[in-house]
Amino acid sequence: MASINYLYRSTKENAPLTVRLLYREDGNDYVLGANSKYLIYSREDLIDNPKLSAKAYWKKVHPLKRLKDIDLSNKQNEVNNELNRIENYVLQEFAKINPLNVDKDWLQTVIDEYHNPNLNKEVPNTLTEFIDYYIKEHPELKYGTTKKYSTLKSKLKKRKNKFNKSTILMSDINDDFRKEFEKVFSDYNYNTTTRDLGLIKTLCKYAFQKEKTISKEVFRWKLNLKKTHFIYLTNEEIKAIAEVKDLPEYLDNARDWLLISCYTGQRVSDFMRFDKSMVRPEKNRKGKKIYLVEFTQLKTNTTIAVPLHPKVLEILHKRNGEFPRQISDQKYNDYIKDVCQAAKLNQKVKGSKMDSDTLRKKLGTYEKWELVSSHIGRRSFASNNFGEIPTPLLMSVTGHTKESMFLKYIGKSQTEQAKQLADYF
Repeated sequence: MASINYLYRSTKENAPLTVRLLYREDGNDYVLGANSKYLIYSREDLIDNPKLSAKAYWKKVHPLKRLKDIDLSNKQNEVNNELNRIENYVLQEFAKINPLNVDKDWLQTVIDEYHNPNLNKEVPNTLTEFIDYYIKEHPELKYGTTKKYSTLKSKLKKRKNKFNKSTILMSDINDDFRKEFEKVFSDYNYNTTTRDLGLIKTLCKYAFQKEKTISKEVFRWKLNLKKTHFIYLTNEEIKAIAEVKDLPEYLDNARDWLLISCYTGQRVSDFMRFDKSMVRPEKNRKGKKIYLVEFTQLKTNTTIAVPLHPKVLEILHKRNGEFPRQISDQKYNDYIKDVCQAAKLNQKVKGSKMDSDTLRKKLGTYEKWELVSSHIGRRSFASNNFGEIPTPLLMSVTGHTKESMFLKYIGKSQTEQAKQLADYF
């Protein structure tokens, strides 16, 4: 839940108040500040009485509960009314946007729009400002999409001094800009940079609809992705992981989460929230007792029920009906690598691994355990059950809404699916 408070931070006797937005997201607390244009005493007030001090009022008068002086009481009511109007406006705008897109620039823009309502009708000329404008104009954008645009904006701001122009105008975006963009971000994965250019192309198309001057070169961009090397755990490897003996408690805990992810097909942001209150008994179509875990997927905001595999029930039985202890995503990522190394997943495979020097993923050949990360359980579930369970049922569990995206996720082509279909003829 978000809230607003105000500070008087200036050393001057009369200056605008600072607005602070406080909110909590994904277990983290955030505090952002922006400058308002609200003056406790107007210029006219100061002309009539130059001795008035907003600084003194804020420190000595505003906090008081009961004021006997009628003039000061009226001033306090006037100030509170205006601050309430600002607070309501900011919180209304905050409710419309994904918190991932909230930063100091966003808050300052909202405050400026409150004081000058005509500002939000103007179409920005710069690329970074246009990203905010595009997101605001498209409230229907999904969580993942808005996150991609926010990440792009952050990357552009961090490396703005590496471009020939520190401020990139929408009208500057052309083939030369593309070459420069690829050079500036050459340390990034090719597919990541190509996707970012795809986002920029989308922004340019929308800017063109808004009658902004856009180079025709952008509309001719061909943005082809390179084939990605997917890895997943086979059923034999999952069995080997389950049979590893004498793991320390923290790795045994992580191992059980990994197995749960392989049998439920959920993202770490979802399965790491599982607890026994989400589990309920049901009967299947044959009248056999089964157990379902029911929850709302964070990314899609969809409530689903997933049947618990017998192997998951074994884990719960081992833990007296409880799920494993929750741990952070980072620890989970680190620990399951150790678990898979202990399971001797040493075969050499192609894949991308984070380079500790560049902090970017580097394509190469590595031992399989080195490439294991938190998404592998979901992909293993989808890959191992593809062709065994109807694809629409698998998609209902993994949360994919398009079959083409599901097939891409597990590295299958339409041709491979057609070959599997032919086995039924």
